[in-house]
Amino acid sequence: MVHQRAGRWTLLLLGLAALSCRTPDYLPLKDNLVWRYAATGCEIRPGQAIAADSVAYALAVTGSAIAPGLGRVYEVHLTRDEEPYLTFFFRKTRDAVFVLPATHLDGLEPTSDWVKLLELPLRQGALWYGDPERSVSFEVMSRDSVLIPAGRFRNCFRIRIQAPDPYRMDIWLAPDAGIVRWQRTLSAFLSENSVRIQH
Repeated sequence: MVHQRAGRWTLLLLGLAALSCRTPDYLPLKDNLVWRYAATGCEIRPGQAIAADSVAYALAVTGSAIAPGLGRVYEVHLTRDEEPYLTFFFRKTRDAVFVLPATHLDGLEPTSDWVKLLELPLRQGALWYGDPERSVSFEVMSRDSVLIPAGRFRNCFRIRIQAPDPYRMDIWLAPDAGIVRWQRTLSAFLSENSVRIQH
């Protein structure tokens, strides 16, 4: 009887230890999951800043399916002021998250190659390239606490994405919450900052 009780306690403690050692998911993808953002932008010219209208974004995981050779693939729609804007496909492996930008929904052809969005596990200072041509780089810049309308998120990884144009975007990923903030510069003259408005 004592041995049975000790065995149960051992199993319970092992289960709790496994839970406490679980790696956080920095980009959770589940069917019907929706993230909502409020964005403010400004057009920057030498000596002046012109405020732009606020924009509402929503990211929605609209479904998933098993694809041969790829595993589960998630379809994600981005709307801008409730109008269709972009569609993406995501897939995860044990050591990476990949994204396939689909189309602007205006007739543009989808790209043919998956881009490595995250190299897992995330760690400060990590640097990787999203494509074989190394045209897009990703770098983990810092680990921050972010206070936004959706709440306070601790241990967020700030990842900088750099691509030609010039294009630069920083995204903040919170454990088990995903993207909570992004800040992008499309050129030397346009920048935008978006924050999550719902937890």
